[in-house]
Amino acid sequence: MNISRRFFIGGAASFGAFGGCRFLAAPGFKAGETPRMRFGVVSDIHILHVGADEKMEAFGNNLTFKHTLEWFRAQGVDAVAIAGDMADKGMDENLMAVAEAWYSVFPDDKYPDGRPVAKFFITGNHDWVGYSYGGHAEKRYPDPKERAKHILRKDIAGWWDKAFHEPYVPFSVKQVNGYTFLGAHWDTGGHGAETGKTVDPFARIEEYMAKNGKSLDPNLPFFYVQHPHPKDTCYGPWAWGHDKGSVTKTLSAYPNAIAFSGHSHYSLTDERSIWQGAFTSVGTSSLRYTGMPYKERPNEGYENTKTGNHATWRIDAAKSMKQFAARDCRQGMLWNVYDDCIVVRRREFLSNLDIGEDWVMPLPVAESKPFAFAAHAQKVRAPEFSKDAVPTVIAMKSINRGGKSPDGKKSVPSVKKPTLKIVTPPITPDIKGRLFRLEFAAETPDGKKRVKHVLASGFNHSEKHKKALSKQWCYFFKDELGSGKVRFTVTPINCFGARGKPIVAEWEASSAPKTARKAQPKTTIKQ
Repeated sequence: MNISRRFFIGGAASFGAFGGCRFLAAPGFKAGETPRMRFGVVSDIHILHVGADEKMEAFGNNLTFKHTLEWFRAQGVDAVAIAGDMADKGMDENLMAVAEAWYSVFPDDKYPDGRPVAKFFITGNHDWVGYSYGGHAEKRYPDPKERAKHILRKDIAGWWDKAFHEPYVPFSVKQVNGYTFLGAHWDTGGHGAETGKTVDPFARIEEYMAKNGKSLDPNLPFFYVQHPHPKDTCYGPWAWGHDKGSVTKTLSAYPNAIAFSGHSHYSLTDERSIWQGAFTSVGTSSLRYTGMPYKERPNEGYENTKTGNHATWRIDAAKSMKQFAARDCRQGMLWNVYDDCIVVRRREFLSNLDIGEDWVMPLPVAESKPFAFAAHAQKVRAPEFSKDAVPTVIAMKSINRGGKSPDGKKSVPSVKKPTLKIVTPPITPDIKGRLFRLEFAAETPDGKKRVKHVLASGFNHSEKHKKALSKQWCYFFKDELGSGKVRFTVTPINCFGARGKPIVAEWEASSAPKTARKAQPKTTIKQ
């Protein structure tokens, strides 16, 4: 076995510090040393225009991106990667607003002291076809000739050079501090996963690796960026918007490959954001809003999301909970690459809070895979309520959403009906046992059981955020439950499906609603 000096020094240092096992590194154990490389990662920034007098949290401006870049600058990054969907409507002013934010923080691609910082920006579907969404370009520029002047895809090379002062290359390659970054732009009619589409810009990785794969140092990680998730990797096979599969097939021959992808907007608080199999794949979330993981629960989705299926519109119409509000959560990552590990910091940029423990990934990656789903699931805890917590049952009236079929020919009306609202106390805050969803079950004396799932408020925020420390609830229409006593059971569940201890309450029509619980949960954060 050929052991490099870099490998030996890193391994020896870890051996002494961690009792003979160099893979038992504690989160942040390299924090006192300078990494070989440090870079920021964001995705799906969806910028429309330069921010003016509006607040940073307003939709469409470039102020959150600018704020994030300022934080990256304070951390001393060597590079910033974007995994697609920069220009929300695929228009010139969108891309120029991205550039305005970048150069206001890193003028001439440099720090104030002259140090260089690399940008590795990759396009997504919005950059390429966003102009057509909702007829945006046509409405903004009715004249076809004038319209064409402002659509990025009409002259992507010209606009790219104007915005970023570098040539546009469909498959991008850059070196940063001796590490290789590769990236495939979404600049064709589709990525091959949609029905009837065969063009796959992400298959470019096959040709590149066939020619250059052997020249990459197997002891060093290399980083690959595209917009959709590589199929059957991060989040799992249900992940919305994954690619056709060529990337997964190609990178599976390179255990030192680390792929970044966005598109789904799924939250970095979901520990399935990082997947280690034949290679490593990381979902990059969104610097604009959190996407809902409804595809993991076909066909019902969650009570506070859509089903994600046009054929099941009646299910959504029958729900009484509003859709999850997720536009107050904007996430990104800081990657610190050391000799013998990578330390990843996850952050939310409106609250300015970290949103989970650091991920510590041993290097070389091929030797240990702590973020394989099975291994990772064993290291996180099931969420728990305080030991004396009980739900509250409130009799009230609520209205179902109502809705129409996709063709508009059928409809379900919104109707106000007698309802039971089941409210839980806040979950016990636990950085290792994050609440992802709750199962609300209602059981009647005849053995009939009605089960509903709710995506937890604050699941996409820090465990210290006020939303994560809030009460949770679900609605049951009384006509769903029949008459007589009802036993309600609420079970907290983490992203891997691990179930905490359920809490229970009973209700019957002749009794007053239960409105008290024995104690509030403690708010000490577990480590």
